[in-house]
Amino acid sequence: MNYLKLNEPTNNLDLQNVEILTNSIKDYHGTLVVISHDGVFLVEIGMERKFLLE
Repeated sequence: MNYLKLNEPTNNLDLQNVEILTNSIKDYHGTLVVISHDGVFLVEIGMERKFLLE
């Protein structure tokens, strides 16, 4: 099983590199666990489930 864990992957990236990362993740066919405050990024990568910690 392919598994990729990302913790705030867009924090220190410029817009061009966020786009590159987003397109790369769209082509990834394994399991993703992503921690991010970037809602647009999460929508763009096709997030299916969300867990909120309060």
